[in-house]
Amino acid sequence: MAHPRGTRPTSRPRPTRKIGWIVLSCALGLLGLSGCRSWQDFRERAIQFRHTVFDSNYQDPKAQEKMAEADRLFAEGRFAQARKIYKQLADNQGNPADLAERARFLQAECRFYEGHYPEAVDTYHRLLLDYPTGAHRREACNRMYQIADYWLNDFRDELVRRKNETGILYWRPSWPNPFDRTRPMIDQEGRLLETLNNIWVQDITGPYSDKALFWCGYINFVRGNFQEADHFFSQLVELHKESPLLPQALLYAVISKNAATGGPDHDIRRAAEALQLVHMAETSMPEITQDPQLAERLQRAKYAIRQQQAEHDLRTAEYYERTGHPGSAVFYYELVRRRYAGTRYADLATQRKEHLLALARAGRPAPGNDPFARLQAKWKEWFGGTMDSAGLPGNEQFSADPKSSPAANAVRHADTPAGHVTPAGPETSSPPAAAPQNGSSTPTMGK
Repeated sequence: MAHPRGTRPTSRPRPTRKIGWIVLSCALGLLGLSGCRSWQDFRERAIQFRHTVFDSNYQDPKAQEKMAEADRLFAEGRFAQARKIYKQLADNQGNPADLAERARFLQAECRFYEGHYPEAVDTYHRLLLDYPTGAHRREACNRMYQIADYWLNDFRDELVRRKNETGILYWRPSWPNPFDRTRPMIDQEGRLLETLNNIWVQDITGPYSDKALFWCGYINFVRGNFQEADHFFSQLVELHKESPLLPQALLYAVISKNAATGGPDHDIRRAAEALQLVHMAETSMPEITQDPQLAERLQRAKYAIRQQQAEHDLRTAEYYERTGHPGSAVFYYELVRRRYAGTRYADLATQRKEHLLALARAGRPAPGNDPFARLQAKWKEWFGGTMDSAGLPGNEQFSADPKSSPAANAVRHADTPAGHVTPAGPETSSPPAAAPQNGSSTPTMGK
């Protein structure tokens, strides 16, 4: 709105600003009437608020007084109030390290005595991460194992309830109690495994490290996680030679390694490692060999390992036979016969080897699954000649004399223990194991 020239608009009063000044004057007046003590408290609270919100590292001149006050509350059993002061002292990175470490430990102790076990475990673990070589490391690990052993009672009760079940005992969900602060709300078994693993990692030479390793391995073993179980049991066998749990851990390690391979179609190097553990137990662990129950379980595990190895070698031979490599197939069949004599795998290997030898002596080696090789075999059977790579009649690849054919030569040399084996034809696919090549001698037969 335009104003006439020579006139000025009248300013309106601002009641909000006046009210603010009035409130501030009243506050200052009250502080002045109450004395310097109120102003000092106000200043200290303002400084504390600024440090709490904006700073994490400041020098607290009253740290010792606060620690003494928290200790008094802790001794009186007022854990909730003491815990708040301990947490404030531990979070302040400007305090001395020994004071901050003790404050963190007593903060976890307050949680423990309050019955808040999950929060107590987290606080103990934070203490171990911040002060891995501190004065309270062993005490924190011992307290963590005490809580983990309390959580293990549910797992033990489950084993008792499901003792008539066989095989893998898969995890079953259950309804948690929302008012129980002593147990995690969700994934109690996962928190249990995490706590046990942290105990072993943070205090590898402690009194509970071998027990923590054993329970980690046993829980995974019961749930069917054999690779994890193999890891924990193998660590116990390797690092805790004096543990009373060593015989049982070695036996479970053998079983876990054999079960972790995934079957004879996969890599079975873990089975070979398990067999080495069996030999070590038989030669240097009387605790197992002199116990009838443990000795029987060890023998059953040994038979299972040998059975899986025999199955693997037999399927390797079948692979070479299936892909048109009769020389390599005969080599592995002979390997099965010598390594696993007296078993059904040796009988099957003998039958298949004799079949391949008969075909080679007749000048009709098995073509395998290669379509071109099958067509060549049929062409030779019907017309007496061979076909080239273009599918036309070509030079003879299979001599009329069985003794001069490559397959017959390979089979004849495979019959000799110290002979050489030449694969009959080029490789068509990557084999699961290295095929014997020219100049390679027969490998030493394992037990």
